[in-house]
Amino acid sequence: MPRSLEGHVALVTGSTGEGMGRSTALTLAREGAVVVLNHGTNRTTGGANNRRLARAIQDLGARSIVVRANTAKGSEVRHMFARANAELGSVDILVNNAGGMWNPREDLAKVTDAYWQDVLRAEIDGMFHTIRAALPDMRRKHWGRIVNIGMERSEEFTEPPYDYTVGKIARHGLTRILSEGEIGRGITINAIAPGYIPAFTFRQAVEAVRHGRPWGGRTHGTPQDVAEVAAFLCSDQARNVTGAVIPVHGAPDD
Repeated sequence: MPRSLEGHVALVTGSTGEGMGRSTALTLAREGAVVVLNHGTNRTTGGANNRRLARAIQDLGARSIVVRANTAKGSEVRHMFARANAELGSVDILVNNAGGMWNPREDLAKVTDAYWQDVLRAEIDGMFHTIRAALPDMRRKHWGRIVNIGMERSEEFTEPPYDYTVGKIARHGLTRILSEGEIGRGITINAIAPGYIPAFTFRQAVEAVRHGRPWGGRTHGTPQDVAEVAAFLCSDQARNVTGAVIPVHGAPDD
């Protein structure tokens, strides 16, 4: 039986760590997509970690490559897309997961110029660079799926971190703005807005993608919940879903 994303090339930014990006990459692979794994925006991951993740994707019946690129830098994003195209084919699924640092203790009066700019570049510029790189091939194919990771109730948030929250609000806004113009070209653009989502261990992530114990026994949102929404938004069933900001309620953060 064909899998829902067979024949597609997915790029998931910030996908080699312990969170939603990794679970999303595994889930898209489960559905048959070949996957470009990315790290380097906020943190880099070691070779052993990356090879372990690539093997898990292979066990799901899919191929992958790992590309280090800081998505806040346009030149690195262009290189990443060029490598993806050369090794796997043109990207037609893009998940913007990589983002800025979260610092809930920050005092706005003490935030440095450099820190503020680094967070917003990761959140907003990173999304701009990847979407700009992805659109030409998606338009040529008349098929594309873009999923941006935002934050639950960010527009109502009244506490630190301010830079991070502003970045997530911008992601939601750009999702809505771009979606109307691209749906006629066969491209959907949506956002997922998770609450506080605790990380998985590697073993938990691999078990959850197969709907094992960490999935069946969950009592709050997990990385796999976010990944399942992303997989649906990338499927043919969601071809007319665009401009949505879908919340995934998380765990209590206290």
